[in-house]
Amino acid sequence: MTAPNIPGSQSSLDLILVEAEDQVALNGLLWEPHRAGDSLVVMVPGGTSGAALYPAHDYSPLARALTENGYAFLLSNMRASYNNPYSEYADAVKDIAAFVAYSKSKGYARIAILGISLGGPRMAQYMAERNDPAVKAVGFIASIPSPYLEFQVRSSDADKRRLEETLKHARQLVADGKAQEPVAFENWFPGGVSFMGTAKFMISFFGAPRDPGAPSSIKYGPKIRVPAFVIHGAKDELSLPPNAQTIYDSLTASPQRDLIWVKGASHYLTPGPLAESYARPIVDWLVTNFPVSHQR
Repeated sequence: MTAPNIPGSQSSLDLILVEAEDQVALNGLLWEPHRAGDSLVVMVPGGTSGAALYPAHDYSPLARALTENGYAFLLSNMRASYNNPYSEYADAVKDIAAFVAYSKSKGYARIAILGISLGGPRMAQYMAERNDPAVKAVGFIASIPSPYLEFQVRSSDADKRRLEETLKHARQLVADGKAQEPVAFENWFPGGVSFMGTAKFMISFFGAPRDPGAPSSIKYGPKIRVPAFVIHGAKDELSLPPNAQTIYDSLTASPQRDLIWVKGASHYLTPGPLAESYARPIVDWLVTNFPVSHQR
């Protein structure tokens, strides 16, 4: 089926279906320029759900800028979005692998992977575990070292203790064979954003560095051996700016690493000027460090 053209654009947009190695079906959105080369950019979403579509993020300025410069752009969707309270963080590696395999099957031999917020740790773990030579560059957008570690930067001592108590309770439930028992954590983010999932889910996504399988950009950062950038809003209210420096400092094996600050930007690619202000430096960096080849 031919993907529909976007009115007033030199690109097309298609809803795609991929299958992970364990036969889990996943959807994504694929923008392709009318004259596509061999270079594609995969976006790994954030949040515990890993949902491709989230109202606070507007990916259209980035998609438009990428396709205007000859890149295809694939917005992936994680399986956690289908059954979030029972999901497991580590499954993201299989999900990313499925989208990378799909991209190569479409003739894209050169791939960059970007991770936004919790998508950064997802991407970093994929890079460390799969080491796919087709992936030539990576980027961390408004990212975090891990949910646990970013919480330590912005939270009061009382809230830190509250998290430790919640994790202790979740670990005990798992040890007692009650991994599917529900556990809640209130007010993770300012404004009353709370989470509820199984005990196993809570440890999987919010666990401390000592918890096996917990997210961590900085654990896997030293294993990333391709050019990398960290782009962060100077006014990020959730992942406070020290997190960006921590991620950047972990990229010790990257042959080219850059820390880019977006003046006045928050945690979100908010529709309008803020989404544009993220898109421009991202594409400028890719053009320099991951140039398009039209041989395909």
